[in-house]
Amino acid sequence: MKKLWFRISHNGIANVHDLIELQSLVVTNRICVIAIALLIVICMVLGFRQWNAEPMLALSLSVLFGIILFLISRQYFNTGRLLLCFMLPPIIVGMSVLSKIIPGESVTDSEYFDYRYVLITASIVPPLVFSFARKWPLMLSILPFLLAFLFFDSIHNYLQVGYYQIPHSESSYGLSQWIATIMFCFITIGVLMLRRTSDEVQFRNSQLIKKLNETNVLLENSRSEIELAHSKIQEQNVELSHTNKLLTDKVDSANKELQASNEELVKHNIELQQFSHTVSHNLRSPVASILGLINLIDSRSSLANDPVVEHLKKSAKVLDATIRDLGRIIDIRNDIFKVKQNVNIIEVIDEILIPFQKEIVERGVKVDYDISAGALYCIKPMLVSILHNLLSNALKYSDKNRPGVITISTTETEKEFQLTVWDNGIGIDLETYGNELFKLYKRFNNHTEGRGIGLYLMKQQVTALGGTISISSKVNSFTEFTIIMPKPENIDHQMLLDEDCAEVFFNAARNLICITWRREVSGEEFRNVLNRSLNFMLECPVAHWLTDIRKRNNLAPEDHFWLIDSLLPAVFKRGLKRLAVTYAHDLSPATIEFYKRNEDVFQKYDIEIFFSKSIEETYDWLQDRRWHSTK
Repeated sequence: MKKLWFRISHNGIANVHDLIELQSLVVTNRICVIAIALLIVICMVLGFRQWNAEPMLALSLSVLFGIILFLISRQYFNTGRLLLCFMLPPIIVGMSVLSKIIPGESVTDSEYFDYRYVLITASIVPPLVFSFARKWPLMLSILPFLLAFLFFDSIHNYLQVGYYQIPHSESSYGLSQWIATIMFCFITIGVLMLRRTSDEVQFRNSQLIKKLNETNVLLENSRSEIELAHSKIQEQNVELSHTNKLLTDKVDSANKELQASNEELVKHNIELQQFSHTVSHNLRSPVASILGLINLIDSRSSLANDPVVEHLKKSAKVLDATIRDLGRIIDIRNDIFKVKQNVNIIEVIDEILIPFQKEIVERGVKVDYDISAGALYCIKPMLVSILHNLLSNALKYSDKNRPGVITISTTETEKEFQLTVWDNGIGIDLETYGNELFKLYKRFNNHTEGRGIGLYLMKQQVTALGGTISISSKVNSFTEFTIIMPKPENIDHQMLLDEDCAEVFFNAARNLICITWRREVSGEEFRNVLNRSLNFMLECPVAHWLTDIRKRNNLAPEDHFWLIDSLLPAVFKRGLKRLAVTYAHDLSPATIEFYKRNEDVFQKYDIEIFFSKSIEETYDWLQDRRWHSTK
């Protein structure tokens, strides 16, 4: 039965692939089949009661629905559906008229309403058999239902079977007509909206199904590829396992060789450092002795003007300069300079220019400043060396045919500091020498003396500061060096010593060296820590010194004497102005006695002393005293 119903429903539409159109045609076939079955049943019922025009009409109508099925089977889809929609209204109206003209049958009020309701119900057929995308056939198929409904009473009156022509006197008949009209419009519009929604959903579903089918095909292809790849991976895993075993053996062997090589390399590196130290430091004394002896020959001997002696003198000077250069290079590479200070650019430049003043005046060189950033945090000795080399080169390679001009400018951003030195000297041929500029013992002008180490040292120092250096130049026109250095991030806590007993750090923002004692210490530990602080102060003079003794024990008398007799005078001579002591509770009598007994020493060097119970209090005092002269 299901197969038969499926075959009837899909009459003539086997080649239709549009799902929405397919659904409409299935509904059309089923409406026709159901209509034929109902009409045959009606024909049989009416024929058993009385064979007259009514059963004949029902039988004739069933033939019309059969014709529609035939048209669809021949794939006249639009013709069959339009015929269905165009014949339903006349059939319904015709049956209404026929029921009222049958002889001997009484006509009731309900017969004028029943067929209207049938007409309203049948009006859903056009949206069922036509999709919303087929707007013109859909609107055309609704038109007969609309005309039949509007002219329902006119047709009955024309055929002399109208409501008032046959004795009826119900006063609400007119109101019922309006209610039926509203129902017709409401149902028709509602079914159209439902059809539109259904078509959209069906369209989306069809698209999803299409995508799913495509995805399934891709997945199936991928599955096949994955299976193939999986089989290859399994084969490769077997090979890889074998290879890994071989590699493990080789890596173990290579690691042993590498470890031995590293040990040998460390040994050679230590020997090389010792050799470099010997060459750069231990040879300096013999060379100095040779130079001294040559000077004695110059002053006391008749050989003073001997060419051999002159040659010996020049060779010794070259050797001494080479050893000094080597020492400077080793110092940079060993990173002996680590601490960054607050450096005033103008003060540094003025200090550097002092030995060049005579040469500047004689040559008429004009030195201009454009200092937008007057201070920066960096390693001062390196900055002094860099600026000295730049200014020295600018003077050395100035053009004697025109007045010299040197312009020094600085700028800064949030993260970088830029230093530029420009001069209108003889310039450098960058096309020829651009790749050789910063190499050791390379010279590019022969009319002045030099060893070709200045640019190399400057490059090494800028790199040690984490910066970059670039040059722009034109022969007989100008030379410009641009140095860009990053701003340091941790200037308030630059670690100098970090041991179990104490830490020593430099605070560049406050020009402060701080010793924080972490536990009780022995006399030897106490002196080692303070000597490390002194060594730093000898390299980098500071104005403030803070010692936090909250966790340190009281000092022995001999340590007190060493501190006041040896260490503090050496520190005071380096420019220290303020000494702060942070203690835990109360100062011990020995400590108080120590500072009272040596009060004259502090006054001699104009030193201020401050005692506090917290680091914050000390910082506040330093901030307050920063703008007052010491007393």
